[in-house]
Amino acid sequence: MSWAERIIRLIETSTFKHAALSAFVFLLMAFGSMLLSSRQIESLLLDHVQGLVLSDIQAQQRQSLGNAYSLASRLSREPHHEKDDKIALVLSPDGRVLYGNHKLRQAVLERQSTANGWHNLSIPASDTPPMRLVGMQLRLPDGGLFLSAFNVLPMLERVRVIPIVTGAGLFAVLLSSLAIGLYSSLRSMRRVDRIRSALRAYVGGERGVTVPASLNGDEFDLLGTDINNVLARISLLMDEVKSVSSHLAHELRTPLTRLHNRLENAAERVDDELRGEILAAVEEAERIQRMFKAVLRIGEIEAGRCAHYFEWFDAYALLKDVTDYYQPLADSNGIRLQLEASAGGKLFGDRALLFQALANLLENALKYAGDKACITLLARLRDGCVEIGVADDGPGIPANQRGEAVKRFRRLHGSEQSGSGLGLALVNAITKLHSGALLLEENPPCGLLAVLRLARNHWDEERASLIEALRS
Repeated sequence: MSWAERIIRLIETSTFKHAALSAFVFLLMAFGSMLLSSRQIESLLLDHVQGLVLSDIQAQQRQSLGNAYSLASRLSREPHHEKDDKIALVLSPDGRVLYGNHKLRQAVLERQSTANGWHNLSIPASDTPPMRLVGMQLRLPDGGLFLSAFNVLPMLERVRVIPIVTGAGLFAVLLSSLAIGLYSSLRSMRRVDRIRSALRAYVGGERGVTVPASLNGDEFDLLGTDINNVLARISLLMDEVKSVSSHLAHELRTPLTRLHNRLENAAERVDDELRGEILAAVEEAERIQRMFKAVLRIGEIEAGRCAHYFEWFDAYALLKDVTDYYQPLADSNGIRLQLEASAGGKLFGDRALLFQALANLLENALKYAGDKACITLLARLRDGCVEIGVADDGPGIPANQRGEAVKRFRRLHGSEQSGSGLGLALVNAITKLHSGALLLEENPPCGLLAVLRLARNHWDEERASLIEALRS
């Protein structure tokens, strides 16, 4: 799995989604709070500046404002009057600047207001930095004008650093939250993967596997403990079922054999009228015995308890033996058998079990293909895997019923042929023992193609030579 796929997988986890959602909600709330606090700080700053302006004007009134000329003379004598962004402007009755900045005069006159009151003036930058003035305008007794104001732009710029720093901190918190979410997701995903791996191993037949769990852990450990208890209980029940099934099969085998022998003896001593019924009962007893043997055989193969010996052998020779064994039966039904396999192809597996699997597939084909049909036993390479199986031109199996056909005791609806429904189940068990898959496909133009698909490495000649060398 690539890093991109891993990151996508982590992002899709519920842990990361919850962390990302929490971080997003926190970021929205923090951003809203930041905007609100910025406006509140600016409002408080302006209120403070207005208070300073009122204090300055009251101080000038206590010294008697007088006319414009005397006020301008007194302000010019005050040292460092414009420190701390404090601005003053005095205009004569005819509008000339007696004290202050000429640009400020132009901004005041553009307001075209002669009444006393507050001003909020913005002066663009030219040869001097831009200014934003908040102050009060007063008309003097001689018709002149006095303006006391503060340049709040430097103050606002210093205050605006606070939201920027706050935003940077919030962004760092958001990144930290996402990083923590990724770490938590990675840790959770690893633990989930360990649980899934253990469950897959258990499904694959490893009954001793357990999920990692600590006695004093978190919710994953509690879940692991419960899963281990469930797996242990399932294993116990499976062992009990297998034990009971094997015991019943062995216990019923002897009475069924005796019943079979007694029915055969009775058939020899009765007249022809009863002999047919007794022989029919004998066939039913034999059918029950075959069913018991098939069920026990499937259970042994699925559990890996059957005797098997994996070796390298010729695939063509295996198909030839199966064909020779069933050739008389095919000839009696007018069915033609043919092979499609190249000689010399090596196959790694248990020859007897694979012979049994192919025999079951061929028996089904002989049973359902009909008279004068053509059945093909094949071995081939396809999609990097090796396939061995049987193809016929019979009615086939509908695509929606192929999954059910490989289960135990499942027979297709409308089938007029007798059977226990265990043939394909046995083939499927043998295929899984060889780490393969049983595929049921359409055989154009009509019919069924049933193949055992095995991994390509089973055909590796170098491994075959190495195994033979080690054995020798």
